[in-house]
Amino acid sequence: MDTLTLDLLLCKNGCFTYDISISLCYTGGMKPANPPTKHHYIPAFYLKRWEIGGKVTEFTRPWKTIVAKQVSAEATGFEDRLYELEGYEPALAQQVEEKFFKAIDTWAHDALVLLEKHGHDGNWNSESRSAWSRFILSLLLRTPEDIRMFREWWRDDFGRTDEDAEARYRAARDDGDPETFAEFLENQPLSIKERYQYKVLFSLIDHENIGGEMNDMHWRLLQTPTQPTLLTSDRPIVRTSSVRGPKAHLALPIGPRLLFVASPDTQFLRQVLRADQVRLVKEVNRQVVEGATRFVYGIDGSQRRFIENRFGKAPQPRLMENLIAMRTAAQL
Repeated sequence: MDTLTLDLLLCKNGCFTYDISISLCYTGGMKPANPPTKHHYIPAFYLKRWEIGGKVTEFTRPWKTIVAKQVSAEATGFEDRLYELEGYEPALAQQVEEKFFKAIDTWAHDALVLLEKHGHDGNWNSESRSAWSRFILSLLLRTPEDIRMFREWWRDDFGRTDEDAEARYRAARDDGDPETFAEFLENQPLSIKERYQYKVLFSLIDHENIGGEMNDMHWRLLQTPTQPTLLTSDRPIVRTSSVRGPKAHLALPIGPRLLFVASPDTQFLRQVLRADQVRLVKEVNRQVVEGATRFVYGIDGSQRRFIENRFGKAPQPRLMENLIAMRTAAQL
């Protein structure tokens, strides 16, 4: 059975809207030497906004007490081989980081510069708005906890078939192929399973419906008071459970004194703009710190006690859980 037939049959899991053409082998040219294995789920270009003298203040809680230290944005917020393709030769195994997340972060960097220079009134077009929306969605789905959750689900889901898929398999089956589609999938090499696993992940991060709704929201950029400064973390997005309806919103600190806010509700945005800005910063910081898993970041150690009292106390429901539940329900 050829790859095209497998692609069509695997649409039982939802046809994929994004393809970075992950390959199983090189077709020419030289293989890159030492492809990067340090995969940032908190992109350094974003975190650099909190650097002073080339360092951010990183807060972690390896045990019961908070540890603070000065680090560069490049030296934190990553996990080694986080997006590595299992079953691939070393020169190919880092393609998800190199071809997908690197592109997302590059486009988002340009969108962030546009935000910083011109705010929501800048010269935005569909490409730049999509780049920023896609980046925000990626922050909700690319952490180590999300990737592990997704891998666990995929191991169970890849071999699951229904009668429609089995019928299409029987129509396409060649002599010598396994009797059932379930058997055919079970016999696929790990590299194939990994390839389709990440195709599904790409379709979630580049989700047409969610991304379109985020693009259509009203965007605002707030410059906040000198003190207290905004914090960020490995769960930096403050959001409601839906991006639809009254008071629906999402917010992301994009610097120690800049807050990005988006909502479909213009009345809600006006209330945010009129709110006491010191109280607003404290509330955003509370949610950013309480939602943190491994890291919180600031420009200095002045908010250490605030962080110690709130680190990881109230994590938000994970978007990955919701999306997996939706996909599972759609297959029932």
